[in-house]
Amino acid sequence: MLEEKDEDTHEDFELPIFDRATILKATKNFSFDNKLGEGGFGTVYKGTLLNGQEIAVKRLLMSSSQGSKEFKNEVMLCAKLQHRNLVKVVGFCIEGDEKMLIYEYMSNKSLDSFLFGE
Repeated sequence: MLEEKDEDTHEDFELPIFDRATILKATKNFSFDNKLGEGGFGTVYKGTLLNGQEIAVKRLLMSSSQGSKEFKNEVMLCAKLQHRNLVKVVGFCIEGDEKMLIYEYMSNKSLDSFLFGE
């Protein structure tokens, strides 16, 4: 389990907390071969957990203006907004300046390819 050095804890989250080592192992150290895409907030990598579950890891840019408080609010919101038409958030990781959201991996193409074509 992850320890916080400040007064905030992760006890109020409804999602599992992953440590950075687990994510590094799952994504093979954020291997270029596992890179799924990149956007304004960071890069997404495919990974496989030790139990065989495939995941997509959204690794937020460290230069992002989003602070820990905003990230924690986003995580809590994502946990509460589970819907059959949304990709499921399976957990998160906060270690130092590193912030990651862990989603279930969906093998289909991105939403824009369905909306706008190839």
